[in-house]
Amino acid sequence: MRILINIVIMIFMATLPPTDMGTTRESPDSEASQQPLFSFGIISDVQYCDCEPFNTRYYRNSTEKLSEAMSAFSDFSPAFILNLGDLIDRDYGSFATVLDIMNQSPARIYHCLGNHDFSVAARDARKVNQITGSKTGYYSFAIEGFRFIVLNGTEAATYSARAADRKLGEKMLSNLEAASAPNAQIWNGGVGPDQLEWLVKELNQSVSANEKVFMVCHFPVFPVSAFNLFNSEEILEIMERYDNIIAWFNGHNHDGNYGNRSMVHFVTFRGMVETPSTNSFAIVEVYSNKLWIKGSGRGKSQILAY
Repeated sequence: MRILINIVIMIFMATLPPTDMGTTRESPDSEASQQPLFSFGIISDVQYCDCEPFNTRYYRNSTEKLSEAMSAFSDFSPAFILNLGDLIDRDYGSFATVLDIMNQSPARIYHCLGNHDFSVAARDARKVNQITGSKTGYYSFAIEGFRFIVLNGTEAATYSARAADRKLGEKMLSNLEAASAPNAQIWNGGVGPDQLEWLVKELNQSVSANEKVFMVCHFPVFPVSAFNLFNSEEILEIMERYDNIIAWFNGHNHDGNYGNRSMVHFVTFRGMVETPSTNSFAIVEVYSNKLWIKGSGRGKSQILAY
């Protein structure tokens, strides 16, 4: 039944245009009396620094956009706010600027780590994980029967803080280059063996607890692209063993993307840093049978059944 419902939705589902969050209209296929179980805010690739623009990235303008997003979120009273990574660029001191803006929200804020978060001086790189509140940069939390598993895709990368992690990242990258893989790019990263073991334990626990699962990472794993995690195929293989995963949320690709594999939604959220003035953020409303992503600015609105 779940497969049939999703096929029908994928064929006939109307994709809503980006809207101002204060004026988003109710979907015509939703029941007027139905209320979301909870909602949460999403931002991605804020990439703030006190720097001159580069190509389509307007770094300084991100503070104004972030303030706008926080104000819009307050109108929806979200259960929490999720940052999909790349909060800053180049200067570790930029964290203080953006976190001051974000911490004005009464909602709890959860962070995942992106590659640009590590584009700081070597002496500061070891401190970056601190913004997640986790020593490892990966963790989970649960709400209303849903488990959010936040992965650290910067763990094994050429820019990792620890020498052993850099070595693993360099090996992963070298293997992908030898295979001419599209994601053989220095701006990507991978998930190490300890984290993979932890992921399997988390997913097993979610099954025991009868929880639905959101997987969250800065990097995508599907569809195939130049932005995917180094070991995206390994992650997908693990995910295939479970039927309670409903979505993978990520940033990294500032243009956004979407894919569906084994009835799991893979959603790439667009980057806030792009363009001089057009924002990009979203509210996600979680219902008993669907997700309603309400995008603002460049953010794409979608209704995704599960």
